Amino acid sequence: MDTARTQTLVPAPDAPPATDAAPPEPAARQAVPAQTIHALTIHALRDAVRAFIRTASPNPAAAAQAGAMATPTCVLWNQFLRFDPACADWPDRDRFIVSSTRHRPLLQAMMRLAGQTAAPGEALVEYGAHPAVEMAFGSSGQGLGAAIGMALAERHMAARFGRSIVNHRIWVLSCGTELSTGVALESAMLAGQLALDRVTVLFEIPPEDRKEAEDTLARYAASGWSVRTIAAEDPDAVHAALSAALRARKPCVIACTVAPGAAQPARAATAPEGDLSTLLWAPAARRGASARRSWLRRLAKHRHRPEFERTTQGRLPAFWREDWVRSWQMPGAPLHATTLQPAPLRASRPRAPTLPAGPVGGAAADTTVAHARQGLDILRDLIPELFCLTSRRGIELTGQARRGETTPDCGTRVHGLAALLNGIALHGGLIPCGATTFVAIDRMRPALRFAAMMRRQVIYLLTDDGLALGPDGAGWLPVEQLASLRAMPNVAVFRPADRRETMECWELALRRTEGPSLMTLCPVLAEDALTPGAAETRPRRPRGAGGTGARGGYVLEEARGPRQVTLIATGSEVAIARQALHHLVREGVHAALVSLPCWELFALQDVAYREQVLGAAPRIGIEAASGFGWERWLGQDGVFIGMEGFGETAPSSELYRRLGITAERIRDTARRLIHETGRDFPSPSGQKAGSGRVRSPAGDGVLHRTTVRS
Repeated sequence: MDTARTQTLVPAPDAPPATDAAPPEPAARQAVPAQTIHALTIHALRDAVRAFIRTASPNPAAAAQAGAMATPTCVLWNQFLRFDPACADWPDRDRFIVSSTRHRPLLQAMMRLAGQTAAPGEALVEYGAHPAVEMAFGSSGQGLGAAIGMALAERHMAARFGRSIVNHRIWVLSCGTELSTGVALESAMLAGQLALDRVTVLFEIPPEDRKEAEDTLARYAASGWSVRTIAAEDPDAVHAALSAALRARKPCVIACTVAPGAAQPARAATAPEGDLSTLLWAPAARRGASARRSWLRRLAKHRHRPEFERTTQGRLPAFWREDWVRSWQMPGAPLHATTLQPAPLRASRPRAPTLPAGPVGGAAADTTVAHARQGLDILRDLIPELFCLTSRRGIELTGQARRGETTPDCGTRVHGLAALLNGIALHGGLIPCGATTFVAIDRMRPALRFAAMMRRQVIYLLTDDGLALGPDGAGWLPVEQLASLRAMPNVAVFRPADRRETMECWELALRRTEGPSLMTLCPVLAEDALTPGAAETRPRRPRGAGGTGARGGYVLEEARGPRQVTLIATGSEVAIARQALHHLVREGVHAALVSLPCWELFALQDVAYREQVLGAAPRIGIEAASGFGWERWLGQDGVFIGMEGFGETAPSSELYRRLGITAERIRDTARRLIHETGRDFPSPSGQKAGSGRVRSPAGDGVLHRTTVRS
C-alpha cells in the first residue's frame, strides 16, 4: 500500500514531519493503486460494520436503520477522523459525537473494529465507561447542541493557546428528527451566527422523510450553514463532501440519502474481523498516532504548556483563593470572622471592581445579583478559563463581553445556551457559566438534566429569584422551580442571602465538579417588605456550633437560652426571618435563626451536625416558593410559610404582605407553636427531632402542614 498517497488525500491540520511517517508497507502491496485500496477498504469496512451490527442487534429493522450510515462513517473514520486508538482521550483529538440511540450499534461497531474495545461480546459502550465515548445518549437535540458547544470551546482555547496545540474538529452523526427539534435549531442559529466552521453534521434521509428533510435543510441554510446532499452509498461523494467541509468557513451539514433496501446489513464480512482491525484500520491508526506524537513534541516546546496542562486537567490556578478572599475584603464591609479565616487586612490589598450604574448598581448594590456580578468580575481575572454565555436578561449579570472575548449573547435562545454549556463542559479546559432568568430554567431543563446525568460541572446564575418580578405578573414568579431543581440528582441549588453567602456559594460552585451548580439571585432587597423602623435589638452573635455556609446550613443567630422555636429561611427571606426573630426576642422568646443556602450540601453533613443546627424545638420554614420538600427539615411540629399559588401582579414588597410572608406573620405563628406544644425545648445538643404527623395551628393558605414521608 502506498501510505504516502493514502495520507495525502486529506491532510491533517497538524501534519507530522517526514521523520514521523509510518514505515512503508511490504513491496507486494505497493503495486496496488491507492484509489483501489481505498475503495476495497471502505467496502470491506462497511460490510464488516453491518455484519457486526446484525450480530449485535436482534431486531432486523433496527440493524438496518443503524447500518444506513455505515459507508459515510467508515469514510470519516478511515480517512478524516484524527484519533489514536492507543490514547482515546488526548486533548487535541477530533471529537466524534453520536447523539441518537439509533446509532449506538454503529458506534460500538466502529470502536470494536478500530481496536478501541476488547472482546466482541462485551456490554454496550457508555459515557464514562470508555474514554472514546464523548457524551451520553440524551434527549433528542442535546447531542447537536453539545457538539456546537465543543466547537465554541475549541475556538476559545485556540485563541488563548494558539493553533499549534489546539486544532481539532467536531464531527456529529445525527438523524433528521433530531435536527428539527427546538434545541437543535436554537443551537444551529448560534453556530451560524458565530460561524463555527469546526463542526460538521452527517445525517441520513430515509426515502419516506425526503420532504421533511428538505424543510430542515432550508432552515439550516437560512441559519448560516453550508448544506450538501449526497448518496449515502457513494464513498467518493462522501469523501468530496467531507473534504469540502474542511475548506468551509461556516458550519456544515451533510445529508446522506438512503436508497430503499441499501441499508440491509451484509451476511458476512469481506475479511475476518481480525484482519479488519489490524490491516484495514492500519493507515488510520498510524495517521492518528503520528499526529499525536507531533502534537506532544509541539506541546513540550510550547511556552504555555504548564497553563494548558492545568486547564485540561481541571485544576484551578494556584493561590486563586487567597486573591479571591483579599478581593472581597472591602473597607466598611468586612467578612464575618468565622467565614473563611482570611489573612489580616492590609492597606495595599486589591479592591473589588466598582459596579457600574444600571440594574445592579446604585440603590440595588446590596442585592445578591450585585454581589454575584461583583464576584464574577473578580473571578474573570483570577480564573481565565471561566467562560460565560448569557441570555438577553442575563447580560445584566455578566456585563458586556470584554475586548478579545468571543462570548456570544444568546438572546432568548436559552435552551440552546444550556446545550452549548454542556458541550463546553464535555470539551474540557473551560468552566462553563450561564446567566439567565430563574423562570427560564423550565425551558432549559432537558439540557440541565443531561448535564446532571453526565455529572458535568456547569454553573448557572439565575436572576429574578423570589418575588422580584412581581410587577410583571404571576407568570414570571418562580413557585415550583426550586422544589423541582432540588429533586434532580447531582444538582446543587445555592440560594444565598447576603454578600458573605454569595461569596461562599461562588467558591463552592467552582470547587464542585460532580454536577451542575445553580445560584438563584434576587435583584431587589427583601428589606423593602420589612416594617419601617425595625432595628436590631442586640448585636449578632457568632454562628452556632462554628457552622458556615460551606456546610449548606448554619445557625445565623443562636437563642440566648434554651430554644423555644427555630426559624429556618433561605435567600431573600432571611432578612424577614431576622426581623421576626428580633420581635420574638423583645417579647422574651428564645428563638434561633438558621440559614440553609444549599440543601444538598447540608444533607451531606453528619447527622449530629444537622441536628445541632436544626435543634429540637418546633421549626418554621420561610421561603417565597412552594413548600414541597420542606418537611425534610421541619420535622415534628413544623410549619412552612410560603406560596401555594402562582402569586399576583404587584410590587415585590406588596406581594410579600399579600402572601403573608412577613415578620409579623412569622412572629404570630411562632407564638401559636409555642403555646400548642406547651413545653420548653432544650438548646440543641444532639437530640434527634421527632417525625410523624404535625400538629399545625390554624391559619390562612400560607401555613402548610408538613408530613414526613417514609
